[in-house]
Amino acid sequence: MAAPAPTITGYQGQPLPFRLTTPLNTPAGVGIVFPGAAYSQDRPLCATTRDVLAGIGLEVFLPERYYGMDPALSALTGDEREACIATDSGAFARVAFERAAGRPVILAGKSLGTSAIAHAFIQVPDLAAGASIWLTPLWKDEAVFNAIASAGARAFVFIGSADPQWDPSLLELLKKKAMRVAKSLPVVVVVDGADHSMTVAGNAAATARAFVELKPALTAFVSTVISPAAPTL
Repeated sequence: MAAPAPTITGYQGQPLPFRLTTPLNTPAGVGIVFPGAAYSQDRPLCATTRDVLAGIGLEVFLPERYYGMDPALSALTGDEREACIATDSGAFARVAFERAAGRPVILAGKSLGTSAIAHAFIQVPDLAAGASIWLTPLWKDEAVFNAIASAGARAFVFIGSADPQWDPSLLELLKKKAMRVAKSLPVVVVVDGADHSMTVAGNAAATARAFVELKPALTAFVSTVISPAAPTL
């Protein structure tokens, strides 16, 4: 059985809201899905990722502090905003690492949630040895770019070609750096015509297909990276 849900405090000692999904049996590991600034845990990218992680037996933390929806958090700028994200993500990362007790930890994030992953890797460096899932990542940010590159094959990236963050030349730079520092390449899935919400404008069928195809691709990725032959934390 999983341990009781903890109390987690973040920026300025504030309690952090979250949901926790737990398997019926002893968890095989721990996952965290960091949402976007205003992209909730119940929207498709986060919900699909949650379901995949829960499906392989992980207990999954679903943080529910939305930096773009809370007026007080939206008012934070510059270093204050970064400090808030870093403190909050670090708090979840430490709890996940402790609860995992040597079992796999997988971090996932959507948009601003990918910045949270990068901060979590800095706060708890051992987590960088685990798998990570980057949904429409803010990879024009140096910290996010470097975190993905350093993860190499332990990173799964899902992005659309109409996303403002998409840049084919950046992908080539990412591959070069990943081969240099990790000696392997991230798994990168690019959805043609999809924007930052993974919507293909004027094409509902293509949008639906992108979400449908995400689940088996993610399942294959996590099954590979947490297989018995792969190193765990």
